[in-house]
Amino acid sequence: MSQKLNFPDAVPALLGDAVYLREPAEDDVPAWYERASDPESAALAGDPIPESMEMGVEWLRRNREGFRKQTSIRWAIVLKGSSQSVGSIGLAITSTEERTADLGVVIGRAYWGQGIGTSAGHLVIRFALDTLGLTEIRAELLQSNLASRRMLEKLGFHLQCTLPGFEQTDTDSQDGYRYVLQNPDDTAVVRQSNHRWRAG
Repeated sequence: MSQKLNFPDAVPALLGDAVYLREPAEDDVPAWYERASDPESAALAGDPIPESMEMGVEWLRRNREGFRKQTSIRWAIVLKGSSQSVGSIGLAITSTEERTADLGVVIGRAYWGQGIGTSAGHLVIRFALDTLGLTEIRAELLQSNLASRRMLEKLGFHLQCTLPGFEQTDTDSQDGYRYVLQNPDDTAVVRQSNHRWRAG
């Protein structure tokens, strides 16, 4: 694959009918901490519960560092007519050579079931395929995360495989799923690649 990713110089604002996406800022840290401290939300995302607000500052620093290194892009999700984030969505580049990335979405509990993740996902996918130049986007999640599975299917993702033992704890093991969305303009190229999947 000779084409390179068209990585932006700054996190682009993405505007939709229901939401807009912007670069995360210091003012988003309290909302991040509230979401990340929700036990059910953390369990569905497979994330540890943060011990303090300082972990939110570290989250923001990692996002900025990932963008600087061109390994990830994360947006704050903001409802139209508001300025506060209700969640975040991002792409983690898994291969610059094959132009692939993982999608991750987190929405605050008060905003579950309103289609916000789907609206944000449409904006990011359009940017990822048309502007960034990805050939493939994938998402990995727990089998029990029914809402995210429905969201991915609405976004055009297809179930690729089961991930046994996707999440391990001291007392339990849960399986996961991998969903995949391919750029229709690059489908033939993707089929010919020697992409090696990682389990998590």
